[in-house]
Amino acid sequence: MIEECVHFHSDKLRLEGILTYNEDMQSSPAILLCAPHPNLGGDMDNNVITSIARVSVSMGFVSLRFNYRGVGNSECHIKGVAQRFQYWDTSLNGGDYTDAVADTHAALHFLVSQIGVTQEIFLAGYSFGAVAGMRVGAESKHVKAFASLSTPFGRYTLDFLQECKKSKLFIYSRNDFAATAEDTLRGFEGLSSPKILELIEDSDHFYRGQEDGLSQKVCAFFKLQINR
Repeated sequence: MIEECVHFHSDKLRLEGILTYNEDMQSSPAILLCAPHPNLGGDMDNNVITSIARVSVSMGFVSLRFNYRGVGNSECHIKGVAQRFQYWDTSLNGGDYTDAVADTHAALHFLVSQIGVTQEIFLAGYSFGAVAGMRVGAESKHVKAFASLSTPFGRYTLDFLQECKKSKLFIYSRNDFAATAEDTLRGFEGLSSPKILELIEDSDHFYRGQEDGLSQKVCAFFKLQINR
């Protein structure tokens, strides 16, 4: 397994990411990984995100995970720590998150540039990253299908998914502070097909100790979408 530190630009800001791959990177399908919210410790080293990267490469995928602007060594137009916290706080509960979407689009564009347009690309987002990622996944012709983990149903409007005909996997737990099981079931019901909903038993928002099983579900779902 090879992990390569990379950089790309979003709104003239230099963002950091990590490509994970075997030696045959340009002949493999790829997964773009979207981290949780920056103000809740969300970055590309998150336990769920790194697990998907590790498991996916063993299943024949390339992956790219990245830090949003102002996270880690990714640049931000706002310099102070407190000011950056406040800037990101506006997007925490359904507010404006267009910059996260822009960063995700930029990461996707970079991933396409690395593997070429002939390889299939999938997207997996966790918590806040699920919302930003799904918006990009629904909009972009490059994303074939996407997986949404601990989707914060009830906190964000997901109207952009109502007419989305791409295959969608949603994974949730019963003890998740981001969304109750009831909110998840209700939100899932209103989405267009094709869609799959899976429950991770005896877990919570963080999936500690269950990361690899979760990752295998995500990658197995993407495997089924290849060449379909």
